[in-house]
Amino acid sequence: MSGSISTSKSSGSLGSKMRLLLGLLISVACIVWVLSSVESKELVEKLKGVSFGYLLLAVMTTFVSYFLRAYRWPMFFGNRPPSFWISYRCLILGFFMNNVLPARIGELVRAHLGGKASRHSRSLVLATIAGERLADGLAISLLFAVLFSMFSDAKSLAEGSALFYVSYLFAAAGASVVLLLVCRSWVFGFFEWIASRAPWSAVRFVLLRARKFIEGLEPMLRPKTFIKLSLLSACVWFVELGVYFFVSKAFHYPLGIGSLSLFLAAVNFSSLIPSGPGAIGVIEAFATAALVKIGVDRESALAMVGVQHLIQILVVGLPGAYFFVYQMHGKIGIEDESELISDEEDEALGRQALLNEEIPTRAEGRG
Repeated sequence: MSGSISTSKSSGSLGSKMRLLLGLLISVACIVWVLSSVESKELVEKLKGVSFGYLLLAVMTTFVSYFLRAYRWPMFFGNRPPSFWISYRCLILGFFMNNVLPARIGELVRAHLGGKASRHSRSLVLATIAGERLADGLAISLLFAVLFSMFSDAKSLAEGSALFYVSYLFAAAGASVVLLLVCRSWVFGFFEWIASRAPWSAVRFVLLRARKFIEGLEPMLRPKTFIKLSLLSACVWFVELGVYFFVSKAFHYPLGIGSLSLFLAAVNFSSLIPSGPGAIGVIEAFATAALVKIGVDRESALAMVGVQHLIQILVVGLPGAYFFVYQMHGKIGIEDESELISDEEDEALGRQALLNEEIPTRAEGRG
């Protein structure tokens, strides 16, 4: 048995190393390709002529965007949501780790820290992060589809049409999640049927995690929560659109609102491509190509994309490094589960919270 476990661990480690190597190779290839496609002297001139006043506005607006995201995240929790400060710290540390570690490990770090701080299982917190990512993808897709369609000429629409397919994928994902939640009682019944017949505890463990993950998505369907999340997600990405506006103004290349929406969508959709930490290189290559498609010269496009990416990294990196070094002493402790609760305990606490909410309501009804 021990031999099979060690073999499994070593193969898993080898797989992780191969994924890391592949991601780094993709990033390096993209960096080489995008730099070889521009005139270096002209790129330097673009960077020298930047307006720092507009860059400062872009930095400040980016901070506002992350504050709004930290305010929004607790709304994905059905009960016992984290405070704003805990939400901000977990969110920043998650993005910070995504920028320094491969394979979006930051999402797992954020789920671990959020679980410890809010007394929820990691499965449930991970579900709230997945819900947040889905809300962001849908908001970006809708923003891009509406603004790019309404404020772009026919040539730009033809050149930027590929991004619409990504928007369709997010729409399909959103519809799938809604269908899953609507049919969750049937899904849970199916899980229980499998668990009752499965002789292995590992199967029951996986099914419990899957059920807890699905339950973590449920708050998104509550009408009031859905409206709040929709409005806040729209605010987040309109604020982000302001960042792209200030960056374009900083390089004296003011883009129209249709082109700005493509800029925003290209950067965020390209970050989904598997690559090295922080999607460095991939964002620069694909977002630059998207801007060139709609008529922006290659040097201006790369300068704007690169600086916008740097702003995102710094706005997350500076507070993230502070939290990591001075508050966490350089250790995430993701393997330490002593302060975490299990899915079973989380479910029991959730039922108790609902009971506590119902008791005053019943008392008021009798009064």
